[in-house]
Amino acid sequence: MIVKKIPSSKMAAPKSLAANVRDLADYIAGPQAGGDGEKVERRGGLNFLAIDHDGQVQEMIDLAAVARRDAKPVQHWILSWREGEQPTPAQADEAAKMFLDELGLADHQAIYALHSDTHNWHLHLAINRMHPETEKLVTVNKSYDHKVAHRAVARIELRQRWQPEAGALYAPDAQGEIKLAKRLGDERQPSARALAFEEHAGARSAERIAIEEAAPIIRRARSWRELHQTLGATGMRFEKKGSGALLWIGDQPVKASAAGRDCSMSALQKRLGEFEPTVTPLPSPPLQKVAARPLVPAAPLLASYLEQRQRFWEERVKPAAYAGRQRTEWRRLLDRQRQERAHILRGSWKGKGDALNTFRSLIATQQAQEKADLRDRHKRERAAMARDREPFPSYEDWLARSDRQAADEWRHRPRRPATIQGWRFDQPTPRDIRAVTAVLDGGRVHYHLPKSGRSPAFTDRGKTIDIHQGRNREAVLAALQLSAQKWGEFWIRGDAQFKRICVELAAEHGFKITNPELQQAIAAERERLRTMREPDAPTSRMESMTPAAIYGRHLAAVVREQPGRQEDASRHDAEIAARLVVTGHSREQIVNVIRDGARARRPDEARNWDTYARRAAEFAFSPPGREIRERLADQEQRLLRLEGREAEHALLRRPRGPTRDL
Repeated sequence: MIVKKIPSSKMAAPKSLAANVRDLADYIAGPQAGGDGEKVERRGGLNFLAIDHDGQVQEMIDLAAVARRDAKPVQHWILSWREGEQPTPAQADEAAKMFLDELGLADHQAIYALHSDTHNWHLHLAINRMHPETEKLVTVNKSYDHKVAHRAVARIELRQRWQPEAGALYAPDAQGEIKLAKRLGDERQPSARALAFEEHAGARSAERIAIEEAAPIIRRARSWRELHQTLGATGMRFEKKGSGALLWIGDQPVKASAAGRDCSMSALQKRLGEFEPTVTPLPSPPLQKVAARPLVPAAPLLASYLEQRQRFWEERVKPAAYAGRQRTEWRRLLDRQRQERAHILRGSWKGKGDALNTFRSLIATQQAQEKADLRDRHKRERAAMARDREPFPSYEDWLARSDRQAADEWRHRPRRPATIQGWRFDQPTPRDIRAVTAVLDGGRVHYHLPKSGRSPAFTDRGKTIDIHQGRNREAVLAALQLSAQKWGEFWIRGDAQFKRICVELAAEHGFKITNPELQQAIAAERERLRTMREPDAPTSRMESMTPAAIYGRHLAAVVREQPGRQEDASRHDAEIAARLVVTGHSREQIVNVIRDGARARRPDEARNWDTYARRAAEFAFSPPGREIRERLADQEQRLLRLEGREAEHALLRRPRGPTRDL
């Protein structure tokens, strides 16, 4: 699960507190929640006297209005499940209560709803931080409420057996206590805002460039003069700002501390002495705009997308002059009207008070009409410009216009590249690895496979190796060979498929991977290679099995093959659906198996079983489902035997050519 707190938009038109609360509550759980196409699986409210939606909303507005020092006492949170996970209404109710309890707001008002309109089911919560009895505003964890929210998510995952996200902030220990998760190394990551930009645009953020490129330069500098020169050679600049410092990445400023604690002004002054500005006289030459660089070099058409996006925003700058023209027109109107009033009302009006008042009224009416006409024309012009210049689409939306599968693969890509980490920093230098070409790039070395174009397969950064093609067995093998050459033994990090490939290669080639959780898998793979896997007991005849029976056999196998891995039933059903694809079932057959089998096994679960089964089937054909299918591809015969279809499959595959009588 992931958790997000939705900030109030600064661009939205100002509204009253009551209007904001009502809009939020109606969007979450109102009769038309989310608009057309939004499917609300569960609505609920906590700690209200009213039982209907409108009554609860008014009750929340009345209590929130008591707040004096905070204009936004009602917060909007979202809990989102992984694709393939389908919580029940009871689980949604439990998750909402657990979330409020962890935040210390168990007695506070909350309106929530479980939405299923996207690939990921998600729970919206509107939480009133005003206590209903004391009428005091509660600040969660001194405003550091994100940490508490992540801890709440870990508790919900443990309680309801959901699969945790990679790199989760909190995780259960061996005793089941929720603790801060241990981090691998001290690698710094961009902020949430920078990560959101990267997700939308597919380009590396200025913060990532500062962390990956500027920070190593700053750490190697032995004087302020060397620091300024080496940064300047790469189009970057270090500049003092107040008591801190800014790191300019082209024309984009980033706090120096964002690159690393040892890159802050205080840390550098301790190491290099009192700050010395660059010898370049100020004002410095205009900063050059940095060309957008792909976040994932191997992503399809990403370079073309970034080029189109940059052209779009360069042209989008032109409306600034358009807005200036409107301001000029408005100033001219005011000046003209001022002159008209002075001209008409000049001279003496002594004894003509009534006529003066009449003239003033007529002039005011005429000039007010002129202002209203100009204001309406400007408003129409701005509206027309807004219609003509819609925001440039995200990379995923842009890709989906021509290739839905490629867009899905981008959405499901690993958010952090698979990495191999050694026990020391080793200056990256080109090394001779079989069938791989090394290209030196500043403080990094990119390694390219034949026929891979300009996209590198992996990159050596000194202490870590980033794997850009973590599902390419040849790329992973070359990266492991380089790691063995550099460090001998090493630690790997990545998704399940990358780890599986590493386990297989470690068993085959003898690489020393030190991850404790992978030792048993490596040993088992070595044993499998030695024995070449004993076949399951043969089936003597074809069996005709009902959908519920097929479901039961696969469910038993999933539970048996994953000892100790406790997951929610919907995760098991998603994996069963993927296994059914491997054994050749159609989408409709998969829907029947999941619907009949899951409904028979869990009769007390309140669900729309047709919708539930169809979403499980959709998952089986999605990129995450394809990962499961690829993992099971070499086990097709065993899965067919599980369904009693081995003989049927053998008949279908038997060659139909002529035979010779013996």
